[in-house]
Amino acid sequence: MAKVFGMHMIALRPGVKAEDFEKFVMEEVYPTSTIEGWKNYLLKGDRGDREGKYLWMSEFESVEQRDRLFPSPGEMSEEAQQFLAAQAAVYEKWATLATPLDVISTDYVVVGK
Repeated sequence: MAKVFGMHMIALRPGVKAEDFEKFVMEEVYPTSTIEGWKNYLLKGDRGDREGKYLWMSEFESVEQRDRLFPSPGEMSEEAQQFLAAQAAVYEKWATLATPLDVISTDYVVVGK
């Protein structure tokens, strides 16, 4: 079973400091973003074209796990809806700090290995 990585480009809202956003993710998002088979990471460009820019990476154990939670683009299973509804306050605050996760995104399936 091949892993899937969902890559979501995000941008900070005007006036939001990078350290405030990073603190929010570490203290409020990471502790609530756990569901079996699904991990999330905030990445910050260190070199290259997106230096200093953010990327949210979702890691799924398999295509089947991703599809169990998100059966098709823009669709969430009942399980995913319930999980995210429980985090509504966190995502409302996210919206004040950064762009949504679904604006520019692509899922990548690991090939080989």
